[in-house]
Amino acid sequence: MRGRTEPVWRGTAGVALALLVLGTAWPGRLPGAAIAVEILLVCAGALLGQVLLVDRDRPVGPSIAAGLRLLVVPLLVLVGVGIAVQRWAELRDWPAMLRDVREAAVGAANVGAMAPDSPVSSFWLVALLVQSAAVVLALRWLATRLASGIETVVLLLSAGSFVWWAIDPAGHLGARFWPVGLGVLVAFAVDRGRPVPGRLAPLAWATAVVVGLVAATVSGPVLLSVLGAVAGIVAAIAGLAPGSPVRLLGDRVATWGAALAWAGFCLAGPALRLAPEAAGRDLGLVDRAQLLVVIIGVAAVTVAAIAVVRAVVAHGVAWSALTVGALVAAVLVTVPGTERAEAIEADVAQVQRFVTADLPDCYGASEIGARAAGEPCANPDLEGTTDPAPELIGTNFEPFIGCWSQPHDDEVHVCDLGSIDDEAPRVLVVGDSHARVLFGAFRRLAQRGVLTVDATSKASCAWSTHPIKDKDAARVASCESWRENLAAWLDQHATDYDVIVTTAYSGRMVGPREEQVNGLVEAWEPVAAKGVPIVALRDNPHVKSDPDQCLLATDPADWDDCATAREDVINQWDAFRPAAERVEGARFVDMWRYFCDDESCPAVIGGVGVHRDDNHVSARYAETLAPFVYREIAWTGVFRS
Repeated sequence: MRGRTEPVWRGTAGVALALLVLGTAWPGRLPGAAIAVEILLVCAGALLGQVLLVDRDRPVGPSIAAGLRLLVVPLLVLVGVGIAVQRWAELRDWPAMLRDVREAAVGAANVGAMAPDSPVSSFWLVALLVQSAAVVLALRWLATRLASGIETVVLLLSAGSFVWWAIDPAGHLGARFWPVGLGVLVAFAVDRGRPVPGRLAPLAWATAVVVGLVAATVSGPVLLSVLGAVAGIVAAIAGLAPGSPVRLLGDRVATWGAALAWAGFCLAGPALRLAPEAAGRDLGLVDRAQLLVVIIGVAAVTVAAIAVVRAVVAHGVAWSALTVGALVAAVLVTVPGTERAEAIEADVAQVQRFVTADLPDCYGASEIGARAAGEPCANPDLEGTTDPAPELIGTNFEPFIGCWSQPHDDEVHVCDLGSIDDEAPRVLVVGDSHARVLFGAFRRLAQRGVLTVDATSKASCAWSTHPIKDKDAARVASCESWRENLAAWLDQHATDYDVIVTTAYSGRMVGPREEQVNGLVEAWEPVAAKGVPIVALRDNPHVKSDPDQCLLATDPADWDDCATAREDVINQWDAFRPAAERVEGARFVDMWRYFCDDESCPAVIGGVGVHRDDNHVSARYAETLAPFVYREIAWTGVFRS
């Protein structure tokens, strides 16, 4: 019986794995591919039941060795994922991604949902299979001590697992033993029944067709789980009939196909998640198809390599050592990135405490920054107040004359923002009046020795080569001349800095989007080619009316009414993100979380008036952004020390 059933169940499990890979590659076209999860689990349960319970008189060592060989592939993939994350993923994503890698590596003790965009989000299934194998091993021990009734024990375990899973399907992934238990019961039923007749082969074909239709049309995790369990039972039984799809493949093809599908499944999720990071762009249909071909090739090489090693080393102890070694490597590979991320977090937290020590608790951006971090803070003393007073917010700006070129001035004026520590990272801030607003934040960092900061800016003139549009021809010509002078100055001085930070009023950057991006890229590339990192800050939100006028006309108790709903914020396209993606060494930072929450952009945050007009931030609020400007730039990784 064992020789007849195992290749069929392996082959069916392989087909289920292949469907999961396709669903990962094209989720929009296969919304119901998750039906294959339960089919896989039922077949895995049938295999475990056959090997460990039905044939429990056989030695258990070879079966354990086979299981360890299966674990080598996902563990080696996790090693690769840990390396790839630290090579291509954004630094701020490292902590969560590397934590997921570690948890997936030790998944035998921990299984739970991971973020959908995690490169190892599908590895909960690997962990569940490991845990299920451990349960069936325990049942094997129990079966040797019971004269009968092991099927009843499996049925009760499966029923309890189903009830617990049904209470919270998403939260109780680890309780998904029930389809494995159904598979174990299938193994017992097949072992004690007659050979499956050929007349059931059409049922196996029909099941395959129905599963394909469901995968292409149905969604809903609970429904797919139930349908998948039913389909898995039918496929596990009817698939044994002569003439069924898997039987036609032949035992050898089915077994090797299952091994290939297993390796492909372990590779596909991480590869499809990290490939856009490596390529610097989203993947299209052709890209995904090409990547799947690569995944199949790598999977085939991996399976062949394991087969070669198996031919030389068959002893279970050796495979145990190899598995443990791969597990340790998967954990250790995350250590350098984790330590770096922890060092950055410790640094930015220390800077925040230091540069806000003279300010009230929850003052200005600190209030919304705490909310964004999930740690809301409140200071009753700031309620119903604003700094400056409502009538003064509209004039709350600083000219920074030494760093500023007037509309018709084409000279590049560079100033020091009060730096006191020459050993601190050197920063140059470049841009227009929206960059000048942030000089206050950088000055606070410079005056406290956190950074050494120089700055230069010009009215209505971003660091770009794309022409501005203005009715004043002299203003346009002055901007072009200033840019040429800036390029010459940067050619001489760019390497004096550890990073150059830039932003600008996106409303001034008009014309075709591709031309806007090209203008930024052309201006930045000569600097980036010198090895100087560039950090582009997204322009601050623009509102449709001047919020400080609302504050003047509204009772302080109702100042929340002066907030601008997120959907009413002017949706001005920002060229900085695509430009940063095209320039090697450039990073993009979105600061909007410090102006808006998910629902609105308040006019007063932490007792500070935010907007000087409809598109400029008040100088006072900009200064309170200091620790968060530092935080966001630090998390790009440009401050290597």
